[in-house]
Amino acid sequence: MKKLLLLSVSLLIAAVSFSQKIKVTSTEAQIFNKFGIHDNNTVIESPDEDRGNKVIDCDYIFDLEKMTSTFYSRSLGGVGNTLPIHNVTKQGSLYILEIADYGRIDASFQYPVKIYVDVDAKTMLYTWYDQYLDRSFVQPSNKLTMSVSGMQ
Repeated sequence: MKKLLLLSVSLLIAAVSFSQKIKVTSTEAQIFNKFGIHDNNTVIESPDEDRGNKVIDCDYIFDLEKMTSTFYSRSLGGVGNTLPIHNVTKQGSLYILEIADYGRIDASFQYPVKIYVDVDAKTMLYTWYDQYLDRSFVQPSNKLTMSVSGMQ
């Protein structure tokens, strides 16, 4: 009986530790950009362009076990994709996810992406650099809901 209990507890711990997912549903976002390579604060504080708040309806699912990032947008008519996460850096409750996205018009274009997700503060900042136009982009999700499963 002891062995059965120990086995059950071990399986439960293993299941929780291997299902590390962060799901973010964003309903409002704003895109800032600035020509050149800049840090996120510089882009937000002195942008060359501020596109204003936009009402959106998007899901992001970050699966840290499978190392994938899945995006789905109801507001864009069901557009979505799944991309590999190349690197995850954890700083307290902040996860920095590194992804290579591709062009919507020309899929041969690649864009380095960093997504900053703070699971305690419940914030997400989506950032990328467009090397073809030499611009840094920062997109804070101003209204979102976040669910976290299996995170330690």
